[in-house]
Amino acid sequence: MAGQIDQRAPLNTFLKRLWAFSARLDVTAGILFLLVLLSIVGSSIPQLAPEISTDPERFTAWVAALRAKYDGWADFLVNSGAVQFFRTWVFLLPWGLLFLFTILCVAHRWRAIWHNVTGSPMRCTPAIADGATYSASISGARGPAWEALRRALEQDGYRVLTETNEAGWFLYADRHRLARLATLVTHLGVIVLLAGVLLSTQTSWREELIVPLDGSTVVRQVGLHVHGAGFEILRYPDGNVASYEALVRVQEAQARIRVNEPLVYQSIGFHLSGYVQTRDQTAVVLQVVYDPGYALIIIAGFLVLIGMMVTFNMPFSCIRACLTEDGVLHLGGWADRRAYGFAHAFESFVQQAVAVLNTQPDTV
Repeated sequence: MAGQIDQRAPLNTFLKRLWAFSARLDVTAGILFLLVLLSIVGSSIPQLAPEISTDPERFTAWVAALRAKYDGWADFLVNSGAVQFFRTWVFLLPWGLLFLFTILCVAHRWRAIWHNVTGSPMRCTPAIADGATYSASISGARGPAWEALRRALEQDGYRVLTETNEAGWFLYADRHRLARLATLVTHLGVIVLLAGVLLSTQTSWREELIVPLDGSTVVRQVGLHVHGAGFEILRYPDGNVASYEALVRVQEAQARIRVNEPLVYQSIGFHLSGYVQTRDQTAVVLQVVYDPGYALIIIAGFLVLIGMMVTFNMPFSCIRACLTEDGVLHLGGWADRRAYGFAHAFESFVQQAVAVLNTQPDTV
């Protein structure tokens, strides 16, 4: 209604500014720099492991060791939460902002990237071709010159599309068109990496377990009963230890585990790390690890690696051409800055068209 003030205008303006702000590279770089500084600060302070914080006896011993090293500063570090620095808002806030801005950056860019990948603009005017990064005009062009250009592009790995109508002849050729999606794959990898690292730092834990043969031990974090059912040491002919393996049972699951071959039960890994042997008893030493973010970190690493490899080794390039009624062939070329040999290739395509024109005159 006329005369009314739109109350949504300030909110829409704020959202638009936030949308543009999140897509700025310098903002992301600033948050990354801040996270690096915070990581250095957090790494310089002894961090309290989750499995120790839940065990009163181990926590008391840990604080006593901290006091022996830092004297009066120990109580300040514990009371201020600095010993759990990576779980405080000081670290989690910029981490969350980086995660959010990375998602917004992908949302900001994917439509344009997808349009560039799926769109193949056939029509080309002389003004468009002449305004390209690389351009050339060939007067008196004929049909054979057009065909020579098309064949040369196809032989060099370009996808070539042509169209002929009353307005003239048009050509569009591109190479590594789908490689432009690699930047989205890289961004997706960064998002998965941030989520995986955050999940690991906030929820993972590890515990050392000593399990006697024919005896049981309880995993304090989750209350699982681990029973030692057997242990075997494999030796070389000279008597030196070659390897060792243990037969353990976790609840109803039983398996033989070796070094680097853990038992995984309900996403909890039981890794064989050693054994203790006395006259009366043998016990196996297990590292019990729960890290739900580990798989995400591995997947993210592959995504980032694939995205970066494609981005740097498969640069996009395209050539557009039009042959007008006056017999002038206009060519324009565009390429990513990593396509270092494109200038030479573009010149070669032009020379091949000129060579055919000079040797095989024809009419359109």
